[in-house]
This record gives sequence, C-alpha cells and structure tokens, in this order.
Amino acid sequence: MKEKVKAGNVLYVDGLKHNLLSVSQMCDQGTEVIFRSNGCSVRDLDTGKTVIKGRRTPNNLYIFEEGKQQCYLSKDDEHWLWHRRLGHLSFSQIRKACKYEAVRGLPDNIICKSCQFGKQTRTNFPEKEGSASRPLELVHTDLCGPFRTRSPRGEEYFILFIDDFSRMVWLGLMKHKDEAFEKFKAFKALAKNELNHKIKCLKSDRGGELTSNEFFDFCEEHGIRREFSTARTP
Repeated sequence: MKEKVKAGNVLYVDGLKHNLLSVSQMCDQGTEVIFRSNGCSVRDLDTGKTVIKGRRTPNNLYIFEEGKQQCYLSKDDEHWLWHRRLGHLSFSQIRKACKYEAVRGLPDNIICKSCQFGKQTRTNFPEKEGSASRPLELVHTDLCGPFRTRSPRGEEYFILFIDDFSRMVWLGLMKHKDEAFEKFKAFKALAKNELNHKIKCLKSDRGGELTSNEFFDFCEEHGIRREFSTARTP
C-alpha cells in the first residue's frame, strides 16, 4: 500500500484556485527537492525514499499529481466549520448561543465573508421629490438589447422614451447601439410637432451611447438638462 504524503503547517487562503508548495519550507522539513527538464521529485533525507513525483507542464510549471487531494481545516479555522454547521446563522444568534452555552465549544469570534456580502443591506435612496407637471418636462430613456430574435428589418436593439407626466412611451428600433443619438433627435422632432412642447430634461443611465460628446452638445444647444440614475441600481 502506497504511503500517503502529508503537508503540515499549511495556510488556508480563501478563493485561491491552486495549491502552492514552498520549496524552501519543504527542504526545512527534512526533504530534498530535485528538478529535472521533464519533471521533479521530493526525496526524504532520512530514508532516501522518493515520497512524491511531479511533471513539467508546457507552461513551465511543476505539478504534483498524487491521487486524490484532500484538505482539512486546521483547529484555528474551527469557527468557520461551526458557522457552516449552523447554516450561516446570524451573528446575534451565535452570540446568544454562546452566552447561554446552548452549544458546547462554540467560538464567539466568527466573521464570514459570504455573510458580509449576502446579508448586508443597502442604504435607501431619497424618495422622488415630486413629478413632472406638464408633458415633456421630464423624459426617461433607456436602451435594451441585443436580442437573439431580430425584427423583420434586422433590428436587434430598441430605445425607450417615457414621458414622466403622461407615461406615454415612444419606442425606436435600432440595428446598432450608436443609432441612439439619431433616434433621440427623431423623437424630439416628433414630440415637438405633435405636442408643441419642448423637452426640458432627459434622464438616463450612464451608458456610452447616451453620454457621447455629440449627445451632450446637442442637449446643451437646445437647452435640455441631463440627469442620470444611480449607478448599478435598477
């Protein structure tokens, strides 16, 4: 039966995709590391036996491949194990369990990165202050696509213009995202002709097709104020 190779005094790095071994520390533990052009090996200096062999990859990396690799959490990481056993219980409940000794041996110093990301809350944004009092005083716009199913004329994007006062929606189909500026000019001309009102403010996200220099210059020329929604927030 082949003897198992064990590496002691190792560190657990969360998110590390590969197991790394230090040659200097392996030598300090009484072994000898030998590198060759096609592979490497580790020999025990006391017994003279080769304990593990590795191969050299085309990327000039030496890799040990000795059966099934297993990793056990050390005693210092026992609090992570308890936290997972309890189904990522909230910190307040864990402190309560420690206080009343509901679980024997449960540590009270638990910090979980997954819980920090998954259970944190976002501060509320200020509520909307009022709304438009007349048509085209505030227009919302956004671009969607590309879609796998194209229109009969080959368009795979569309842009929306929504009047905040009437909630009227105007939709423009596009083959490419850079047509957004031309669609806005067409919408502006159509809205002015049908409603006899001017667009006061245009609100959008910070997509590149809506923040080009020519888009800003056109809005400034026609006195259209620009507003932007909060980044990375629906």
